[in-house]
Amino acid sequence: MIVYNPKDWLTSTLKLHKTDTFRKLFPYLILASLYSWGIAYLELEYLKLAEKSWIKNITIVHSLLGFVLSLLLVFRTNTAYDRWWEARKQWGSLTNISRSLSYKMNAFLESDDKVNRSFYRKAIPLYAETLYTFLRSDYTKFMLDEVSHPELENLDDQNMVPIR
Repeated sequence: MIVYNPKDWLTSTLKLHKTDTFRKLFPYLILASLYSWGIAYLELEYLKLAEKSWIKNITIVHSLLGFVLSLLLVFRTNTAYDRWWEARKQWGSLTNISRSLSYKMNAFLESDDKVNRSFYRKAIPLYAETLYTFLRSDYTKFMLDEVSHPELENLDDQNMVPIR
């Protein structure tokens, strides 16, 4: 996984010609374009294949391919939306459980126990905030990155994960 800023798409688009993949594929793209232009010119100008009936329907393959690609994009979009919705449900569940825990701690603790009440008043929302910052941190972002990050290996895992 390569990490990039999705909000900065203009810079990525303008720097496309500098990427390794584009540099490697550009000669092949030019070669494939010239080859397909040559075949099309040969078929249309010399062999006159466009006038034959069975060749006229060959564009149906391209329409069918476009339809299949659009279905693929729809399924990918739906999968991304399902992931977002599941994360939203999990975050809502965390909010409801935190709220329920605070109600129960309010009923369980003595009314004059100021120390424990103050602790739980700060600790319950702090867990959600810690989880939020952990999920948004560079540590979790770079865990799936293809490039190794030696600076992350020195971090103490016991203090990084909100579950522990």
